[in-house]
Amino acid sequence: MKEIKISSNRIHNAYLLLGQEEEDLVNMANRFAITLLSEEKHFQEKGFATKEQYRENVALRVEKGEHPDCIVVDFQEKAGGGKKSSISIEQIRTEVKGTADISPKEGEYKLYLIKHSDTMTVEAQNAILKTLEEAPDFVVILLLAQNETKLLDTVLSRVVKVFAGEMDIEKRLRFFSQNPALIKLLPFLRELSFKKQQEMQEFAEELSTVPAEDLFCFLDIILRDVLCYKCTGNPALLYEKEGIPCLAEMGQRYSFRLLGKWGEYLERYKRGKTYNVQISLQIMDLFFLLHEEG
Repeated sequence: MKEIKISSNRIHNAYLLLGQEEEDLVNMANRFAITLLSEEKHFQEKGFATKEQYRENVALRVEKGEHPDCIVVDFQEKAGGGKKSSISIEQIRTEVKGTADISPKEGEYKLYLIKHSDTMTVEAQNAILKTLEEAPDFVVILLLAQNETKLLDTVLSRVVKVFAGEMDIEKRLRFFSQNPALIKLLPFLRELSFKKQQEMQEFAEELSTVPAEDLFCFLDIILRDVLCYKCTGNPALLYEKEGIPCLAEMGQRYSFRLLGKWGEYLERYKRGKTYNVQISLQIMDLFFLLHEEG
């Protein structure tokens, strides 16, 4: 399977927001959009005295559906009234593929927010694959879904998953909290920028004693929480309640670009591309990645 390529100055090009409540999904997507589209270095040239004023303006237009670089794709109206119950291939071709190559009108990014993405027909999902795989650097796609099993494996392999609703993760965290090495992982990541290579190597060796599935599941949860806090700033939405100070600091410190690379790192593991590499070396790869920006 072709691996997604991301240049060094961009975030991941596709995210799948999963949750049972549509309101939670839309709120998280809007927060993500506001954060992303507010990353404008030249806000003063646009007539705003402060970056906060610019962010407020972006937020207002995103929430009203009026921002030119936030394209919302949802059920189309039926000719006789009401709305359709699925997203068709024609809609994806027209609203996504047909405009993806057009540069953003205001900032560095253009975001496609596809609601009810799990209702895309098989043909529509196949149509969006090339865009997910080869989107221009300025394009970011958010797929909102309640049921990921309705999405093709080829689509799932090209996105970073973020959970917006309650999942069976709390039980896993309680289990992980019984492992001495995993207990130390989140504080270690928080202080990673101050760690020497020898310290990283020793802790990587310690983590290599943890079952691989548990270790990478925990890293997945941490990434989800960091992304969630960065997008919403709401600690109530985080799973790892005891680690909120660490997660909040990491959310403020790490860029979307780096978090996208973290997501890629985990996806490579899940797709079995690193099974022949020692766990300690895989962990060191992540440590070096985070150490660069930390």
